[in-house]
Amino acid sequence: MRKKKILFISAGLFPIPASRGGAVEELIDTFTENNAKEDRYDVSVASCAYGGPEIKKKTGGVKYYYFRTPFYISLADKVYYLYVDKILKDWRSMFRQYYFRSRHYIKKITKKLDLKEYDVIVVENNMSLLEKLAEAMGEDFDRRCMYHMHSDLVDNEEMIPYLARCRKILAVSDYVKDHLYDTVPEFRDTEIVKVTNGIRIQQYTEEERRELRRQMRSRYGIGEDETVYLFSGRVSPEKGVLEMTRAFADAQKEFRNKSRLVIVGSASSGSDKETYYYREVREAASRCPDSIIMTGYVKHADITSYHVMSDAQVVPSLMNDPAPLTVLEGMSMGIFLLLSRVGGIPEYSADYKNKIFFERNDAFEENIREAFLFFDREKAPHRYEESVCIFGEEIYYRELAEAVDVS
Repeated sequence: MRKKKILFISAGLFPIPASRGGAVEELIDTFTENNAKEDRYDVSVASCAYGGPEIKKKTGGVKYYYFRTPFYISLADKVYYLYVDKILKDWRSMFRQYYFRSRHYIKKITKKLDLKEYDVIVVENNMSLLEKLAEAMGEDFDRRCMYHMHSDLVDNEEMIPYLARCRKILAVSDYVKDHLYDTVPEFRDTEIVKVTNGIRIQQYTEEERRELRRQMRSRYGIGEDETVYLFSGRVSPEKGVLEMTRAFADAQKEFRNKSRLVIVGSASSGSDKETYYYREVREAASRCPDSIIMTGYVKHADITSYHVMSDAQVVPSLMNDPAPLTVLEGMSMGIFLLLSRVGGIPEYSADYKNKIFFERNDAFEENIREAFLFFDREKAPHRYEESVCIFGEEIYYRELAEAVDVS
């Protein structure tokens, strides 16, 4: 029996395999690696040009197609972004950073690949690719194209007709699914299916955890008697990092034990390039130079080391985060979670007891400060033995495989 052929079209911003990070890119790798074990589908992946100082091993049996962005396209994007951001002052400017790059990328894909040979085409988290893809595929677009929605935001209303035509929209949480049905009338006849996010769970013995914790704390000059709070993710406005940093600084005099805040991440995946916002966070952190550590970009494979060294993790999202993987990572490590009650976060953490929520309202900073002070590591130690995370990579692979298994 012929295996069904699936083409994943990545967003085109970071390479596949995920040598430069990116949550969506990591999820594509997760699917290809699990599919290699089960040999269920014949998988191809379209990606931006592969490169970087480190070459991540490709998944055996997967066909990779790479498309390079010419310099003049990148230059045009920079000029266009400045126009939208500085002249038009359009709040959607962050979604227009790669306008010409995306159009060039999908045009090259439609010319190089025979799209008719695929049973299913999954477009990952870049809806601007849909228009040109629909033009190239014609009626086959409606039967074969699926869009994997990793946010609750339709940032380009011009794409709504193409989203509505997709065979399915794959949503990362019930929150996203319900939000799309409630806010976009054009989707009333479109099938939206929840596909649960999953992560690779790193397993340690208790001895390995103790030694890794000692090593990591020693690297940053942190004593075992100190309480460590962790933020892990993109340092950008919607993630609430600035508010969290200010709240931690305000709480300094009231902590029971000497405490540290470790901010792991950069302004964008795979790069230490700074933005005005990152510099603003760093300035706020300078109020407590001995207590707040900013690591900059850290490879995804090393993130669990920071969970092991920490006592609690903070997820201070201001946006309605649909299904942040950092919450899953924290649960898999069994540490206490201080969570913003927004988006899909309550849904994903519903069965996890080692947590508290704080509200996103006019007193957001104060709410985070109170959450910091509420936590007492003597009463809420690591519960690694209780941290069996149901959101492993197997559930993600199974649900996505079932979603794309159409006749």
